[in-house]
Amino acid sequence: MNRAQRVMTEWDASVAACGGLTADEARKNDGLTQLQKKVAARTQECTRLNHQLDAAATAIAALHHDNTLLRQELEQTGVVVSLDHHRTR
Repeated sequence: MNRAQRVMTEWDASVAACGGLTADEARKNDGLTQLQKKVAARTQECTRLNHQLDAAATAIAALHHDNTLLRQELEQTGVVVSLDHHRTR
């Protein structure tokens, strides 16, 4: 095809006559662009939610650790008094 100058000239003229994208192609490209923006927004939202989840898991782990330490301290230093007996009075 590179040697056929007439064919290449006709091809170039045909491409130039199209003027770029057809209306259907432009509509599809616009739709694709909108979908890509939606995917990017959802990806950012997922990243933000994952950061929140990591922060919550860290806080829960720290609270669990503190709770365990407090229970161990309570077992060593004092007696747990049930409040149910005092409530029935």
